[in-house]
Amino acid sequence: MPDTAALSDVVPHHLRLGSLPAQRPVPLPELREALAAARIRTRFQPIVAVSDRAPVALEVLARLEHPIRGIVSPDLFVPQYEAAGLAWPMTDAVVRRAFAEWTDIGLDRFGMSIALNLPLDVLLIPEALRRLDQQRQEAGIPATSVTIELTESRPLSRLADLHIATARLRRIGYELAIDDVGPDVRDHRDLLALPFSVLKLDKDVVQDSLLCPQARHFVTTAITAARAAGMLVVAEGVSDEALWTHIAALGIDHAQGFLVGRPIPASSVSAWHADWSNDTSAG
Repeated sequence: MPDTAALSDVVPHHLRLGSLPAQRPVPLPELREALAAARIRTRFQPIVAVSDRAPVALEVLARLEHPIRGIVSPDLFVPQYEAAGLAWPMTDAVVRRAFAEWTDIGLDRFGMSIALNLPLDVLLIPEALRRLDQQRQEAGIPATSVTIELTESRPLSRLADLHIATARLRRIGYELAIDDVGPDVRDHRDLLALPFSVLKLDKDVVQDSLLCPQARHFVTTAITAARAAGMLVVAEGVSDEALWTHIAALGIDHAQGFLVGRPIPASSVSAWHADWSNDTSAG
């Protein structure tokens, strides 16, 4: 069955506003039914090194296959799962499917790591982390090939518990990323004191930093702080060559965004890898 991309994957935000009717969030009964019917799907978005354009990772992104609406983008169901206390079963479904696809399609042959999003509420559940590690081992994926990305839109709490969880994951061998860092994220300085290894800059501040001095100052300050903490820096939302040149001049390590590749099904990763490698060689 051909993939039907989510609206957010194929239409830029500024073109969607005012031109298409807003979609409503998926109601809770339909969310529960989607979990029971195993209709949580995955997409993989490539991440590449800025220095030589080499592919380095694939971030797993959640999608929901709705019987009427087709493939639904995460902003219309992930917050609803989290608000209903269903973040763990949703995350478990995503991880289980991602590991199965990674193994079945043999994505390890590309030498890339896999990045998984875990909300704070899930990261603080010991049983959830045990299950994650069990699924990884059953899939035969080394912990060193997995990055856990902390996703959190609320102010952080339970920093001591978070330190215990992140330290445990690092001891096993996982890489840990602070996701979506931008001026509105109030807790990133506290997170820098924890054993994270990657800082991911939010796409809005990355794109704004090209022309906005305040955004550029935030980005450069964040890069400096990340370097002091021994962290790699990833720029999200890299959509064109001008932005690529800009982040390269800032010394950012990795890039992710529509210039590199849109979120794609696991079955399309091989074709993306071949196309990207050919374009890089030709350039």
